[in-house]
Amino acid sequence: MELVLVTLFCLNALFDFWCYFRSAVVPANLVMTPQQQTLLGMMNPAILTTPQQKPATPSTPKSSSPGTGQGQNVLSYSPQRPLGSCPKYSPGCITGFSQSGPTPSPPGSGSFPSSVMYSSSSSFNTGSPFSPVQNTSLYSNNIGNADSSSLRARYRSAPSVYSAPLTRDECLTDMKSLEKFLRSEEEKHGRSQLGTPECTSSSSSPTSFWNYSRTTGDYAQSLRKFQYQLASRSQAPSAHKDDTDLGSKLLAEEVWIRLNMSRQQLDLLDSWTANLRNWINETILNRLVSEIDGVNTQLRRLGCPELQVGETSISSLRQAALVRAPQIPTLNIVVQYLDITSNQEYLVERIKELAHGGCMSSFRWNGGGEYKSRKWDTDLPTDCAIIMHMFCTYLDSRLPPHPKYPDGKTFTSQHFIQTPDKPDITNEHLFCIHQSNINPPHYQLIYHGQVYNLPKDRSNMFHTILMFLYIIKTKESGMLGRVNLGLSGVNVLWIFGE
Repeated sequence: MELVLVTLFCLNALFDFWCYFRSAVVPANLVMTPQQQTLLGMMNPAILTTPQQKPATPSTPKSSSPGTGQGQNVLSYSPQRPLGSCPKYSPGCITGFSQSGPTPSPPGSGSFPSSVMYSSSSSFNTGSPFSPVQNTSLYSNNIGNADSSSLRARYRSAPSVYSAPLTRDECLTDMKSLEKFLRSEEEKHGRSQLGTPECTSSSSSPTSFWNYSRTTGDYAQSLRKFQYQLASRSQAPSAHKDDTDLGSKLLAEEVWIRLNMSRQQLDLLDSWTANLRNWINETILNRLVSEIDGVNTQLRRLGCPELQVGETSISSLRQAALVRAPQIPTLNIVVQYLDITSNQEYLVERIKELAHGGCMSSFRWNGGGEYKSRKWDTDLPTDCAIIMHMFCTYLDSRLPPHPKYPDGKTFTSQHFIQTPDKPDITNEHLFCIHQSNINPPHYQLIYHGQVYNLPKDRSNMFHTILMFLYIIKTKESGMLGRVNLGLSGVNVLWIFGE
């Protein structure tokens, strides 16, 4: 058995060696012209060479010298298609046509056809198989390189049309017919890009796509795909608004500079504002919405479907918080956040709208949302009032109880004053946020007898809170009373990015 396997392997090795020897040593039966041998670097003497054919003598002298500045011409011959099958270009249809170089050979024969080009003087030049000769004066009358290259690409991509028989009318016999045909083909190409059906009749108009002589019907089908509307005119109030915003920004920078802020820190003010909005949304609003849903679920389980947060009055919720404290201990905390207006239905719905989207995208500083299909009115709290109440209530829950404030609103009682109450500016230890106006809302900061009044705009409330927290960070060592607002405490000072 082993002898049989050894014999089989030896025979297999001998066969493989013979195949390699035959392909490497035995000369191949190739036929090439001297130019093709030089181009391909195949100088093997075993390759058969054919005598180079001389180019056909032109019937008329050449009108221009060959150049290399233009792209490949539409009439240059390529091995991908037989010369006689090119649509509307057969050797018998063009006056002065002559073919030079070896004739096309079937694949695998080892010879390559030469490129043939039509010139304006009806003469042809031969070139290498992969580098056709160009004529600088070719198609100088409104026929560009892009036209030739685009037509050539289209004819190569659709070989099925080449087999159609040519009629007498399809033959081109002069330059005028050629230019007319190229214009019609370019027009068809432009119509196909526009989306309109191609027209079978040729047009005498120029081939440019953006031509004023075209009618609106040429673009009708493309216009039907889209909807257009008139752009609104720029109005003077918009420019005035931009000037106002710029002035407010400059005034705000002047107030911030009073706190020894550097120019680099002022450039980060927008980033700090975005961080503050995200912190309020994630830390307060989202958690409050989740807690409201949980409380409503527990109330339904306890057999109190009529007591639902957002549907019941605030007084009924306070009473339920006292009675159901053992079963729902978080209800009292939720009631504190909602104790801002008697319209609980609007308040809860607006809190959910502000919490949706990540960064309070629906926030309106001097208004609010719609309520029962009617626009916001002054009988409803503004978004600024809602957010400021949420911020103060959250810090109330983080500060320790104080005997002077048995209602549990330690932060609100010490650091927030709302009109008509007025702060005592002479008190050097006063550090608070003062809401000086309700509609539209306006806030200012008071610290050590100094009033920091930021401009009245949509960023007034957020910038006032930022200034309050910035003073705690830079001048109070991150401490608000006995509570650390930094990483080891409430962790709100991260909004400054340090």
